Amino acid sequence: MSRALKQAPWLIFLALLLIFALAPFEWMLVASLKPADEQLIRGNPWWPDSPYWANYTNLLGSHTFQHWLANTTLVMTSTLAISVVASLLAGYALAYLEVPFSRGIVVALFATYLLPQGVLFLPLVTMLSQLHLLNSPLALILTYPSLVIPFGTWVLWSFFRGLPRDLIDQARVEGARTGDILLKVVGPVAAPALAAVLLFGLAIVFNDYFYAFAFVSDESAQTLVAAVGSTSVDISDSGFIFAAVTIGVAPVALLCAFFADVYARGLGAGVID
Repeated sequence: MSRALKQAPWLIFLALLLIFALAPFEWMLVASLKPADEQLIRGNPWWPDSPYWANYTNLLGSHTFQHWLANTTLVMTSTLAISVVASLLAGYALAYLEVPFSRGIVVALFATYLLPQGVLFLPLVTMLSQLHLLNSPLALILTYPSLVIPFGTWVLWSFFRGLPRDLIDQARVEGARTGDILLKVVGPVAAPALAAVLLFGLAIVFNDYFYAFAFVSDESAQTLVAAVGSTSVDISDSGFIFAAVTIGVAPVALLCAFFADVYARGLGAGVID
């Protein structure tokens, strides 16, 4: 039996799996290019007969959507910046600075990552309420890093432990400071692990509805995910919602597609030996 025939069942299975995974996104994209009265009643559900771009032009011209997008961008960039810097510093310190019980600290941090969202809800909402931060993007900017940093610290700690210790010692002998070592030595080498933390943080921001809706109920301060999820949809504005979801999902999907191999390498490094 030829190699192609042996691989045929696996290729068919992968093709079916790909179709099954992408079909909802294809339907959503097509629905965003149709008038509201055609989405569920008339026309080909998998291909628009005549693309209806008004959904996107109306959406991009909407001040409400612009608020959602600005809030999402602010929360996303702040979360990623805080999470990556904190994870890098914590992972480096626990791997190289001979912190007592470093392995136990990492395991404890990783255990917090595994906690269900509901367990953390009451303490978080109490603290944010006492700080008068509810109903503002700052509530999410302070919450999301608490979900990303434990995972990021574990990945980077594991990655750094796999690097030759001589790499750090040689840099110190040559007079490099800790900041120089982080930026010029271990930072570039740890790019796959950092990419894994970035993509994980991105997924947290774009996949979370629980905290985003519970902590920010004011529509003008909500992120795109919470706003779209809490918007009452009727036949007259469903195209607007589908277009908003498509614009929100597309950048994340493209980033994950282009950096999937880097993400896999970063996660591969994050294995406790």
